[in-house]
Amino acid sequence: MQSGLATKVLKDVSRSFYLSLRFLPPGFRAPASLGYLLARLSDTIADAGGASPEDRKSLLAEFRDSMESGKRDWLGGLDRLTGLSEGEEQLVVRANECLDAIVELPEWQQNSVRRVVGIITEGQSWDLVRFEGEGLVRLDGDEELRRYTYQVAGCVGEFWTELGLGCDENFASESEAQMLEWGRDFGRSLQLINILRDVAEDLENGRCYLPGEGRPEEVELMVLRKKWIEEASAGLDSAEKYARALHGKRMRFATILPAMIGRRTLELLEGANWEEWQGRLKVSRSEVKKMMFGAMKFAIWE
Repeated sequence: MQSGLATKVLKDVSRSFYLSLRFLPPGFRAPASLGYLLARLSDTIADAGGASPEDRKSLLAEFRDSMESGKRDWLGGLDRLTGLSEGEEQLVVRANECLDAIVELPEWQQNSVRRVVGIITEGQSWDLVRFEGEGLVRLDGDEELRRYTYQVAGCVGEFWTELGLGCDENFASESEAQMLEWGRDFGRSLQLINILRDVAEDLENGRCYLPGEGRPEEVELMVLRKKWIEEASAGLDSAEKYARALHGKRMRFATILPAMIGRRTLELLEGANWEEWQGRLKVSRSEVKKMMFGAMKFAIWE
C-alpha cells in the first residue's frame, strides 16, 4: 500500500486508531490499515449529509460491487458527496487507490479484507434504510442494536484475529474460538461507546440507537445510558483478556490502547450530568499520551 495512504490519509481520518495501527508488525499493518481505510471510505459515503439517502445507498452498493468486480466507473458519483472533513475529502479523492491496493495483498488477506468491509457496508446500508422517514426513528429492541454493533464493529474483532492467526501461528495463547469471541465483544463495545457518546447529535438528526418506544426523555435516556455502559464495560473486559492472550509486544500495545481510551470514555459518560452529556465528551490528548505509556507497560509486563 502506498505510503501516502498508510500515513497522511490514515492519520487524517483517524487520529486515535492511527496510534495503534502504526505500531503493528509490518505483515499485519498493511491489511489492517487498508481494511480501516476502506471501511472509513464506506462510512464517509453513508454519512455524507450533503448527498441524498438514495444517492448514498446507491454509492454504497456500487462500492461493495467494486471490491469484488474491480469496476471503477461509479467513482465519479463520489463528487455528489459534500460536507466532508479535509481528511474525508482526501480519502474520497484517493478512493481508487484504496480499492486498487486490495490486490497488492496476499490472496487470503484480500479475502479477509473484502469479507470484513462487506459486513460493515451491510450494516451501514441497513442503517440508511432503518432510519428513513420523518421525525424521530428509534430502534425497537436490544438485539437490533447488538446486531448492528456487530456488523459495523464486532466483525472487526474477528478480522483482527483472522489476520493475526494468518500472519503468526503463535499469535495468541488462547484458542481461535475464544479469541474470535473476545474480539467480537471488543469491537461491539467500542461501537456502543460511540453510540452513547453521540446520543445528542443523533437525536438532532432524527435517530435514536438506544432501543425503546416513542421519543426518549431525559430520565429514560439516563437509565438506558447506565445499562449500555455496563454492556460496553463487559466488552472491554473481554478486550483486556484478548490483549493479555496475545504474543508480541507490538500487538499487545496496539490492542490495549483503544481499550484504555474506551474505558476512560465510559468513565466520562458515567460521570456526566445531562447537560455535560449533551456536549461532546472526549478524552484529552494529554490523557491519551499517558495511556500510551500505560499501554507500553502493559505490553511489556502484563
